[in-house]
Amino acid sequence: MISRSIEPADSTSPPSREAHKSVLARLFPPWTWAVNGPLLAVAIIAAVAFGIVAAVVVMHPYLSLDATVDRDIQATNWGPLTLTFPFLTWLGGPGGIYMQMAVILMVLVLNRRAWALAFAALAGGLWYEAVVHLVNRPRPVAGQVLRVTEHPGSTSFPSGHLIFITISAAVLMLCLGHRYLPRWARPIGWAVVVGIVMAVGLDRIYGGAHWPSDVLAGMLIATAWLSFVVSVRWISGRSLAPEEQEADRPRVSRAS
Repeated sequence: MISRSIEPADSTSPPSREAHKSVLARLFPPWTWAVNGPLLAVAIIAAVAFGIVAAVVVMHPYLSLDATVDRDIQATNWGPLTLTFPFLTWLGGPGGIYMQMAVILMVLVLNRRAWALAFAALAGGLWYEAVVHLVNRPRPVAGQVLRVTEHPGSTSFPSGHLIFITISAAVLMLCLGHRYLPRWARPIGWAVVVGIVMAVGLDRIYGGAHWPSDVLAGMLIATAWLSFVVSVRWISGRSLAPEEQEADRPRVSRAS
């Protein structure tokens, strides 16, 4: 009788390699150096503008223009909009971790292919941790503004609420709005994002927690980072591609 030797299966056999490539292809798009020029230009302009504001604040922590604008905003009757301020204060502070967890969960459930864009954009919140300790600007105090109803423990520049909420709202619009909203409704979606950002800015100034330049700096950081991330095609290309274009991409077939 002729005996046959049984050889162990090769873990790197062609089917295994093909399956491995298939998983990677689903997680990561093919590498490309391509960038969106106009968006990259917006990122650079916003970053330079932030640098200028930061330099002015470092040299002059108290600005009379800041105080004037702050008092004017606090003296204005914002009507029903002020009812949203306590929630926005919570959302950008203690509720921030829940907000970002909810954003990540919604992206993973409703548009998994946008996971890289979501995580890369949300990483922009790290800029707050870096800048707030470098600039170390004092917050407004009674006598400089009309009211101080909030006393956060950290320093003033930039506004973390603006950075975190702006990035989170933009991620939802980029990852979900661009997939599920019809084309005509997308400008409305972005208008809602802008409205939320403006309401957060008013909240931070109205309660005396920030100077207007802190709010401006938060907007510039979020704009610069979001524009940079979206400009990188390797990160945003698959996330923002139309559904039919994604479906037409060749897929790695499994060997039978």
